[in-house]
Amino acid sequence: MSLFSRAPGENLLKKFFHNYKPTTYKTGEIILQPNDDLRFIHFVDSGYVSQQLVSENGEDFIVNIYRTGSYFPIAVILHGTKNDYFYESLTKVIIYRVPIKDVLDFLKTNPAAMEELLIRLSSGLNTLANKTEALVFGNAKRKVAATLYFTAQRFGKNENNKIIIDFPLTHKRIAAMTGITRETASIEMMKLKKENIISYKGKQVTILSLDKLHHSCLCNE
Repeated sequence: MSLFSRAPGENLLKKFFHNYKPTTYKTGEIILQPNDDLRFIHFVDSGYVSQQLVSENGEDFIVNIYRTGSYFPIAVILHGTKNDYFYESLTKVIIYRVPIKDVLDFLKTNPAAMEELLIRLSSGLNTLANKTEALVFGNAKRKVAATLYFTAQRFGKNENNKIIIDFPLTHKRIAAMTGITRETASIEMMKLKKENIISYKGKQVTILSLDKLHHSCLCNE
């Protein structure tokens, strides 16, 4: 349970960013790339954005996914480091970009907004720590199950006692989120499907039993 009341901070931040001009990106467009001059903080007004690394042999690894209501790249800017990531639109995205100085000046005079960003950062770090444990120590099945579990927790919509993951989740994308090959991701997805833990059709994944998925990934809350 949060120690802070989040509504005031959320509303303040959203209202502040909406004072600026929105930019629309089509699916698959690069919003930021490594070594770009970081001059703006981005607010995702609608859609999904991936944060990813590209290896020397061209393989993608998705570090994080930002949904509607998210801000990036907060951690990179606060640490004062250069950007090493690609930020790509996974769907059509509407983003409000605000100069960093304007955001920092706003936060200095609006502590509720600052608290909101701190809560978001701490929550994200907690989820990342739990997911990293499964990715480092788990086998392929546990890696896929953990990725689906945390993705469902963040992006799932409850419908008829099932959880529908509300953005395009291909086997290739699951592989990029787990650090395994697409072929291995497909095999593990099929196993989970045969166990009636998930179902999928095209790019949409449905969680049939979150409890069974949790058991498969041995995930901490």
